[in-house]
Amino acid sequence: MADEEIQEGNKSKLPIKLIAIVSLISIVVIVGTVVGTLFITGYFEQPDPEEILAAGNESDTVGDEEAEDAGPALLETPNPSRLDTLYHRFETPFTANVSQSRMVMQISVSLMTHYDQLVIDNVVNNEDAVRAAINEAVSETTEAEVAMPNFRQVLEERVRIRINAMLERLEDFGGIESVLFTEFLVQ
Repeated sequence: MADEEIQEGNKSKLPIKLIAIVSLISIVVIVGTVVGTLFITGYFEQPDPEEILAAGNESDTVGDEEAEDAGPALLETPNPSRLDTLYHRFETPFTANVSQSRMVMQISVSLMTHYDQLVIDNVVNNEDAVRAAINEAVSETTEAEVAMPNFRQVLEERVRIRINAMLERLEDFGGIESVLFTEFLVQ
């Protein structure tokens, strides 16, 4: 009877030990597989910062050569909700005669962009050319256009196109998204 109890105790302990050993071996195999996969894919290798910089410089030079061959490319406006809005206000107002009329128009202009400060710097560096483009666009206004209900929007679009064309010719990129008339007078 004592022998039967000992055999029953060994039988019940044997499956528990076997399950624990198999579970432990399974965990070791799974962890080994994951670590081996990460090692093979290069997860644990740290790249040399000098190699990263060298690779970046090589791709920049190749991109510059391709860009020169392709000519100027228009950039799409990034998501404006994520970017700062930058403004440039011309201190002196623009005065022009309305074409084929005795009327005079005087406007104060601010330019708006969602691009970086470089666009505003380009406007400031080429302010005389930009002012000439604005004066040219404003002086094309006729008396019939002034009487139109959406005259300001039409004039704004014409001025924006002229400014961007001038900046693209001088700096290879326009970037002005909106022209704001802060003062508007027609007499």
